[in-house]
Amino acid sequence: MQKRLVQLNMSMFDPHMLSNQTTRFTRRLGRPTTHQGITRMNMTFAGCGFLGIYHLGVTSCLLKHGQALLSQVTCFAGASAGSLAAAMMVLGRDRLQYSLDFTYGVAAEIRDLPLGAFNPRFNMLEKLRHFLEEMLPSNAHELANHRLHIAVTRVRDSRGEIISTFNSREELILILLGSCFIPYYCGRDYPVFRGEKWLDGGWTDNLPRPQFGGPTITVSPFSGNHDICPQDNPGRNWHLHVANQSLRVNPANTRRGIHALKPPKQEVLEEYYTRGFQDMENYLKEKGYFDVEAQNGLYVERETTV
Repeated sequence: MQKRLVQLNMSMFDPHMLSNQTTRFTRRLGRPTTHQGITRMNMTFAGCGFLGIYHLGVTSCLLKHGQALLSQVTCFAGASAGSLAAAMMVLGRDRLQYSLDFTYGVAAEIRDLPLGAFNPRFNMLEKLRHFLEEMLPSNAHELANHRLHIAVTRVRDSRGEIISTFNSREELILILLGSCFIPYYCGRDYPVFRGEKWLDGGWTDNLPRPQFGGPTITVSPFSGNHDICPQDNPGRNWHLHVANQSLRVNPANTRRGIHALKPPKQEVLEEYYTRGFQDMENYLKEKGYFDVEAQNGLYVERETTV
């Protein structure tokens, strides 16, 4: 059976934040530009709750078949669940299995609890902190400086920021927790750092671009105008634009939104992982970066153009 890996984080709607979003419907935009031949680029991961497993499928394929592309990626960025995926790519590429075990375990626990994540006995923020404490190396903040870009939203004025410098490992953990924090879903106590309370970065920028130059590859488990995402039937080609992302308006995305907050059965999570792996594989082949190496060492087949 194929080995599957998973990543966790939460992102959901909060009524008091929606009033600050610019939302509109529009016809489908043009396809993303190609990045082939560019020597420096970035990658950003969308906030998506339990659909972070899609990001792990993407990163697993990237690590296995996209080393030529990966060598050109300077910075990783993300919001909410995407911030954890970005942190893993910068700081913990060897912790994929740990992420899988953690996510499956938390998803199963939530499914079994009355009220799910809102059960008073369940503390998502505490579990996320333990996850980060185990995943991040002791010098994580030094390794992450200027390479990891995390979207957060300041509670005081609902303004978004992208943070890419970290004074300590503890501050890095707090910033990641802040990017993930959904009031009541993750608890009642907002993460506090740099003298402010913070919450989910996805409220203000769910696909943050790194603050340095170069094109940015966008990754999302929701169908839309992203470089790497599920390719649903276009239907009427209507898109919803909110928090710096373009989402296709269709039943499949509605179902994904539910699964992001209410984790489905493990076999469905595995399907999301597989879809992420396949979408990344298709992207690598389309852009000429796909690289396959035989496990038996008898041959090496390369489709890489850089």
